[in-house]
Amino acid sequence: MRRSSARPSRSFVVLATCILAAPTVACMMRLIEIRSRADLPLAAPYLAVGAALGVLHLVLRPLLRLLTAPLGCLTLGLSGTVIDVALIYLSARLFPAFQVPSLLYACLTALLINGVCAFATGRR
Repeated sequence: MRRSSARPSRSFVVLATCILAAPTVACMMRLIEIRSRADLPLAAPYLAVGAALGVLHLVLRPLLRLLTAPLGCLTLGLSGTVIDVALIYLSARLFPAFQVPSLLYACLTALLINGVCAFATGRR
């Protein structure tokens, strides 16, 4: 008889991590500016951007990594970071209130989100 584990699915963990990591990065490091409208609470844009980034991370990232697999072999996996930075910039295009001031900030955000996702899902 097989015992069911109490661990949540990897997709749920990645989505929850992105939802929580995007506002955490913005608040802790003041790297990303999110302007809130007067009729929305301050947390609403953070959570919307985090949710969009999580969905992009779950849907587009595997497809893009599959398409760029040969390039990933040549760059020793750095193309994955480029994909993550591109997803952050795509989130910025989808949400006008979400602004990424420079490439360095987008890279730091991508590395932090990947680190938290790796820790939360148990990847090594």
